[in-house]
Amino acid sequence: MKKILIIEDEAIISFGYRLQLEQMGFHVTGSASSSAEAEQMIRDDHPDAIMMDVYLKGEKTGLDLAREIRAKDNLPIVFLTASSKPEIVEGIRQLNGCHYLLKPVDPDGLNQVLHRIMHETA
Repeated sequence: MKKILIIEDEAIISFGYRLQLEQMGFHVTGSASSSAEAEQMIRDDHPDAIMMDVYLKGEKTGLDLAREIRAKDNLPIVFLTASSKPEIVEGIRQLNGCHYLLKPVDPDGLNQVLHRIMHETA
């Protein structure tokens, strides 16, 4: 079973994602609300993929954290964001191995993206 880490600073949204992912057959290793918490969970839990919001609590944005993760590891990252600002979209595009979906997230679209990236990294 593929493991996914959720990085989302809104607890209720994170819980909803957890339920969706588990219904899709994924194992959620945990939910982090900040970049510091996420970094620790990545080291401890070794997820197969990350689902992350662009805006997080703390000093780093999701884009900052993704740059650091991708510099160390080839983990696929799916951003879930309500922002369609050109600088956000371009920032995600510049990160190889990262994808994004606009909120509210269509569960079927999320399922397709996750299965595709899991197949690509298998």
